Amino acid sequence: MTEYWFARRFPVGHPRNAMSPINERGWNVVRRFIAWMVGSAIVAAIIALVGIFWLPYVWIATPFIFIAAAMYAGWTFILAAQSRGDHQHTVDDYKTGRVK
Repeated sequence: MTEYWFARRFPVGHPRNAMSPINERGWNVVRRFIAWMVGSAIVAAIIALVGIFWLPYVWIATPFIFIAAAMYAGWTFILAAQSRGDHQHTVDDYKTGRVK
């Protein structure tokens, strides 16, 4: 049996298909996504400052670095939510104990 990390936020049949974490492993995926986003912003800012003050034109790489890191973080987040997500039950079902 697959251990689910995410569950639907809305009931089956609702037009929105959003997923939300239901256990610690799901929250770890969310934390990793946030860490990638913040880390890539910090790295991009550092490279921009180096490019502005020391090495001309290096700052041009900063948006590409941030975009690449954001794409990787988003891809891993969506992949985890889709592969480890319970598409039949909602977060409320897990909170109330109807699903274990």
